[in-house]
Amino acid sequence: MMIHAHSYTMTTPSTLLCLLLVLALPGQAVAETTSPSRVVSINLCTDQLLLMLANPEQIASLSHLARDPQSSFIAEQATAYPANHARLEELLHLQPDLVLAGAFSDPRLLRQLKRLGIRVEAFPLTHSIAGIKRDIRRMAELLNRTESGARLIDELETRLARLQSKTTTSRLKALFYQPRGYTSGVHTLQDTALQAAGWRNLATELGIQGYAPLDLETLLQAEPDRLFTSSHTPQAGSRAQQQLQHPALQRLLRDRPIQEIPFKYWICAGPMITDAIQMLRAVYDH
Repeated sequence: MMIHAHSYTMTTPSTLLCLLLVLALPGQAVAETTSPSRVVSINLCTDQLLLMLANPEQIASLSHLARDPQSSFIAEQATAYPANHARLEELLHLQPDLVLAGAFSDPRLLRQLKRLGIRVEAFPLTHSIAGIKRDIRRMAELLNRTESGARLIDELETRLARLQSKTTTSRLKALFYQPRGYTSGVHTLQDTALQAAGWRNLATELGIQGYAPLDLETLLQAEPDRLFTSSHTPQAGSRAQQQLQHPALQRLLRDRPIQEIPFKYWICAGPMITDAIQMLRAVYDH
């Protein structure tokens, strides 16, 4: 008997498991007006907004990165929830009625989830205060928690207004200088925070877009009043971090050592930007 290729589909154990699991999901298509009750986040940035806005009972799982104290602003709270590694089988076992993803989430995984009838909402990258507020509103609406979202935005705006009321007309020059010589120009959270704290960001004045390398000679010629850095791990043993110990750079920093702002304030855009602005403003006022 001849079996035509187009009429035969191989069913692997993994595929069969996925099909069986999705058939067990309690309602594959969730109405947008219904409050989701089993929300799974597979991205650190959505982890943080989810935890800030959801009822605890709504959260089925957070990504494993949510527990990393170097990266996550909510590492301690995240331990109260199951962790996932964004694998299809484990996500289906969680029986989600909403999956939250980010700009770098695997598009193939997201397509598979959608084909299986699971609602997926992906959040883009954000680098501005307006974008942070937009993401808060969107997350609050997805969770049917609009009042919580409005409160969080009010707190963000109140704190920003208090911090920015301290800025002066004479603005000192600053620069973020990362391991491997990268800096933060236009369209970065560091630029947003520096300017909100009252600093001039030399990287933007040098025409740098996004995260880009800056050679040491250009940095020295720009004569920043202060340098900031945000290494993922504070230890200075790597070759990339040893670049920050260059003798010429150390002469520039003789009376004003480079200031570390923890990496967890920059990896995701969220209300924690106000903590970073406060740190940057404290250095300005010192």
